[in-house]
Amino acid sequence: MRVRLMCVLMILAVFVTGCSSAAEASADRVREHYAEQTEAVYNVTLRTDFGDRVQDFSLEYVRKPDRGHMKVTAPEIIAGIEAELLGNGVTLHYDGTVLELGALPGTGLSPMESLPFIVSQWANGYITQSSIEQRGSRTLLRLTTRVTQGETTLDTTTWFDTGTLKPVNAELAVNGLLTVSVFFEE
Repeated sequence: MRVRLMCVLMILAVFVTGCSSAAEASADRVREHYAEQTEAVYNVTLRTDFGDRVQDFSLEYVRKPDRGHMKVTAPEIIAGIEAELLGNGVTLHYDGTVLELGALPGTGLSPMESLPFIVSQWANGYITQSSIEQRGSRTLLRLTTRVTQGETTLDTTTWFDTGTLKPVNAELAVNGLLTVSVFFEE
């Protein structure tokens, strides 16, 4: 009986090590891919949780090396608002109107800044976890990064298609509380 138990434990150890190696290799591929990327366009649905209210937005985000451009496509009441994201902050534009949403609790980030923050973590974040997961017939890489700002910990988790390296969805948690969920259109 002990011999069988030892064999089973050894097989599990080899299997777990193999999965871990595959996840690490995939994480390295994701980091290299997004570090080399010079421009990208993402169409997403972004859910933000302010603690006292939850808001959904649809956005188009164009990322370039020195700037980003974001356009709100939904909800209709604010559709067309655009944001220019530069190193010195965010500028909102819409027919002379300013959109003031405030920062997400504990992040110092506005909803408009949360998506660029998540995307930046793919190439530059400190990876704390990586694993391979199955969702239906899809094989996904789950990649988690962490940033600590004083007393605040920002964890981003993104699920990537292992074949294309495209993001499927992502989350931003502040001190363990989910504040942003992002769903990428294919």
